[in-house]
Amino acid sequence: MPPSSRNCYSSRLRILLCFAMWYALNVAYNVTNKWALDDVRVYVGSHRLQAGDVKDDADGGGDTTTTTAVANVPSALPLTIGCMQFLVGATYSIALWVSGIRGPVPHAAELSTLVLALPLPPLTSRRRAVGSPRRQTATITPALRGTFRIALYHTLGQLCTILCLSSNSIGFAHVIKAMEPLFSALAALVIFGQMMDVRVYLSLLPVVGGVFLACAGSDEFSWTSFAYGMGSNAFFAMRGVISKVVMDASTSTTPPPTDRRGLGISRDEESEPMMNEDDDVKGGGKSGGENPEPGRGNEEDDAPEGLSPANLFAAVTCVSFVLSVPVALIFEGSILRDICRVHAADGADDGSQRGRGGNREKIIFAYIIASGLFHYLNNEVMYLVLSNVHPITLAVGNTMKRVFIIVTGVLVFATPISLQTAIGSAIAIVGVFVYSLMKQWYGSSGGGCSKGSNGAGVCAKAL
Repeated sequence: MPPSSRNCYSSRLRILLCFAMWYALNVAYNVTNKWALDDVRVYVGSHRLQAGDVKDDADGGGDTTTTTAVANVPSALPLTIGCMQFLVGATYSIALWVSGIRGPVPHAAELSTLVLALPLPPLTSRRRAVGSPRRQTATITPALRGTFRIALYHTLGQLCTILCLSSNSIGFAHVIKAMEPLFSALAALVIFGQMMDVRVYLSLLPVVGGVFLACAGSDEFSWTSFAYGMGSNAFFAMRGVISKVVMDASTSTTPPPTDRRGLGISRDEESEPMMNEDDDVKGGGKSGGENPEPGRGNEEDDAPEGLSPANLFAAVTCVSFVLSVPVALIFEGSILRDICRVHAADGADDGSQRGRGGNREKIIFAYIIASGLFHYLNNEVMYLVLSNVHPITLAVGNTMKRVFIIVTGVLVFATPISLQTAIGSAIAIVGVFVYSLMKQWYGSSGGGCSKGSNGAGVCAKAL
């Protein structure tokens, strides 16, 4: 076999393995995340019921109020779970930076300048006299400001996604989130003034119609969960737009970029239909027409200041954890306080009862840690796929991925689904695929989608 053919087959095999890992990690994240949400809901319900017992006993009022609404707690602590998942991803990112596997840390110089500019008092008067003066002003660069904006939209989008998943099945939540292309198109029109071909907008009609048909035929539909899903779509669409601007600015030799129509180029084709709760910092990388240096198949080596897509996602994850902590404490602090009260009251219980409770807590923490790790690793593999495949191949893979996740959710959790919901879901998913193709063919960015000069990118186009 000629070396070129051998390299081509090797590249195809690697891409197929990446797709398999991508699917597996997506399914693993959604399943473990749903397990965590369901188990935490039961755990919270039992502990808030016990908290009512403890409060009644302390007041001398018996247990007459323990059968109140606390016995039917709708909360699965989704915000707290999302915060802990961010923590897992941030820990993984920091470990990569500290070990030197990935680097440099994005915006390290800007952050150092900001820290030195803080108006902190000197330790001693001698330090004030002989120490080096602190900088009194610091400039927040557009790239740093953009990263924080990405993190804000990413945090809100991910938390809305988990809120949607906490009240819906995996399949139905993914059907709702299939409308993200509509929000991405609106964001491109409003922010960039990007008017696409009318055929691209018409291709969104089956997506919208399919989602509404599925919602109308579902017994689990609620306007609250639907609002969470739509909020997730809107925030992730904004995240994709800001990500594109930040990455364009970081890879451009003449900032700021004059042509921002790249929202529809190769890598962003993935972002609009599919970059939702399980795929983050959408696209955002260099355009498909930019070729890396020979021997470099990953865009991480080329972006200045550590702003490669994967490295940017690591920084965004760390900021998202910081942003999510106060949100979780504000909205779910009372529930966490009830759980702590029960733990304090159970301090004198026998060891066997504490052991059973401890085992349940260990299982819940294992689900949360696993879901957070799967969520982050899913994005690592996603960037590898994005750098090696043609956008049409990516659109096909994304459609199959969403089908795979919905079917797996139905099988694992034995979720009943009506015929109308199944038909509506199928229409919406096919509509997303058609939209991806129409945007490639008729979008404002044209259809140029050449990949890197490495053999993997060239061979992948034939898939």
